[in-house]
Amino acid sequence: MYYKQVKFIDTMENGQLDPPIGGIGVFEDDKLIGVICGECGGYLEADDILWYEPMEWIDISDAIIGEE
Repeated sequence: MYYKQVKFIDTMENGQLDPPIGGIGVFEDDKLIGVICGECGGYLEADDILWYEPMEWIDISDAIIGEE
Protein backbone atom coordinates (compact mmCIF):
# COMPACT_ATOMS: atom_id res chain seq x y z
CA MET A 1 0.00 0.00 0.00
CA TYR A 2 1.22 3.51 -0.75
CA TYR A 3 -0.12 7.07 -0.66
CA LYS A 4 -0.02 10.03 -3.06
CA GLN A 5 -1.50 13.47 -2.98
CA VAL A 6 -4.38 13.65 -5.46
CA LYS A 7 -6.95 16.06 -6.74
CA PHE A 8 -10.33 14.42 -7.13
CA ILE A 9 -14.04 14.80 -7.73
CA ASP A 10 -16.38 12.70 -5.64
CA THR A 11 -19.84 11.43 -6.54
CA MET A 12 -22.51 14.07 -6.85
CA GLU A 13 -24.56 14.39 -3.67
CA ASN A 14 -26.20 17.66 -4.62
CA GLY A 15 -27.04 16.82 -8.24
CA GLN A 16 -24.26 18.96 -9.68
CA LEU A 17 -20.60 18.40 -10.40
CA ASP A 18 -18.37 20.11 -7.84
CA PRO A 19 -14.86 21.38 -8.66
CA PRO A 20 -11.88 19.16 -7.76
CA ILE A 21 -10.52 19.17 -4.22
CA GLY A 22 -7.31 17.76 -2.78
CA GLY A 23 -6.63 14.75 -0.64
CA ILE A 24 -4.43 11.75 0.00
CA GLY A 25 -5.01 8.82 -2.35
CA VAL A 26 -4.57 5.32 -0.95
CA PHE A 27 -3.26 2.90 -3.58
CA GLU A 28 -2.65 -0.83 -3.66
CA ASP A 29 -1.00 -2.52 -6.66
CA ASP A 30 -1.32 0.78 -8.61
CA LYS A 31 -5.10 0.82 -8.04
CA LEU A 32 -6.91 3.54 -6.09
CA ILE A 33 -8.69 2.02 -3.11
CA GLY A 34 -9.76 5.26 -1.41
CA VAL A 35 -9.06 8.91 -0.64
CA ILE A 36 -8.62 10.77 2.63
CA CYS A 37 -10.37 14.06 1.89
CA GLY A 38 -8.16 17.11 2.45
CA GLU A 39 -11.24 19.26 3.03
CA CYS A 40 -13.17 17.28 5.68
CA GLY A 41 -10.75 14.51 6.72
CA GLY A 42 -13.26 11.80 5.85
CA TYR A 43 -12.44 8.62 3.97
CA LEU A 44 -14.04 7.96 0.59
CA GLU A 45 -13.99 4.53 -1.03
CA ALA A 46 -12.80 4.33 -4.64
CA ASP A 47 -16.41 3.75 -5.76
CA ASP A 48 -17.23 7.24 -4.46
CA ILE A 49 -14.60 8.92 -6.67
CA LEU A 50 -15.67 10.05 -10.15
CA TRP A 51 -12.25 11.30 -11.23
CA TYR A 52 -8.78 11.68 -9.73
CA GLU A 53 -5.31 12.78 -10.76
CA PRO A 54 -2.17 11.93 -8.76
CA MET A 55 -0.03 14.97 -7.95
CA GLU A 56 3.59 15.54 -7.01
CA TRP A 57 3.94 15.59 -3.23
CA ILE A 58 4.02 19.06 -1.68
CA ASP A 59 4.88 19.77 1.96
CA ILE A 60 1.71 20.67 3.87
CA SER A 61 3.17 20.27 7.35
CA ASP A 62 3.28 24.01 8.15
CA ALA A 63 -0.37 24.45 7.10
CA ILE A 64 -1.40 21.55 9.34
CA ILE A 65 0.40 22.81 12.42
CA GLY A 66 -0.69 26.41 11.85
CA GLU A 67 2.61 27.97 10.83
CA GLU A 68 1.27 29.22 7.48
